[in-house]
Amino acid sequence: MRNFPRVIVFLMCLAATVTLASAAEKPSWGGISGSVNFCGLGGLDGMQVYVPGKMYVVITDDSGRFVLHGLPPGRYTLAYRKGDTLLNQNQDIQVLAGQTTALGEIAFCDRRGASVRGAAQAKQETCMAQSQDPQCRDADGDGVPAANDCDDANAKVFPGAVEMCDGLDNNCNGSVDDNVSILVERGMGACKAGAVSILKCDKGYADCDGDVSNGCETDLMSDDENCGGCGNACAATEICSLGFC
Repeated sequence: MRNFPRVIVFLMCLAATVTLASAAEKPSWGGISGSVNFCGLGGLDGMQVYVPGKMYVVITDDSGRFVLHGLPPGRYTLAYRKGDTLLNQNQDIQVLAGQTTALGEIAFCDRRGASVRGAAQAKQETCMAQSQDPQCRDADGDGVPAANDCDDANAKVFPGAVEMCDGLDNNCNGSVDDNVSILVERGMGACKAGAVSILKCDKGYADCDGDVSNGCETDLMSDDENCGGCGNACAATEICSLGFC
């Protein structure tokens, strides 16, 4: 009887070890990666890429590449700053547990028209606030003057926008739907001809209703109508358990 408590303690420690190992196999955090291309000149040394209000900051070098790790699942705004100047922001970036959301190339210039690299390196004209030049106007109200916007009639298109699966060149880098990261519920998606499709589902799940908006909605391990596979219905007297009726 004296050894009984020790056995319990041992089993508790063993269970805790197994739990920790399982947690290590399935991270509860995600990340965001990308590459800054500032004013068509590549990376900007010393640019801060960060989540406002959070302790997630990367200082870029001339490559412009950045990766933010350890982000809890959710939606984030990513800001780009050089010194005291806020250069750009990307909003509503989705992060899922165990995955890194790849933004691809983030191309933009200082929206006020003056490059922080200096006038000698800037590839754009300075648009003064009082200028009536048509190239300085912002018809779609996305904060980028027409001189620097590849489509001044669409607010979803401007240098620095997050590329979406919509058949448009959202970030004005010359390519349509490039480096699009498609995240669907319980799976991964693919972008083709401006439309999202299911690429693969997490283990034990499937897209049985063909509706991309709800992702891989079916639990094949417990769904009586789709037990172990889509359309595999159990009999009225059976239930689905671990993928078997």
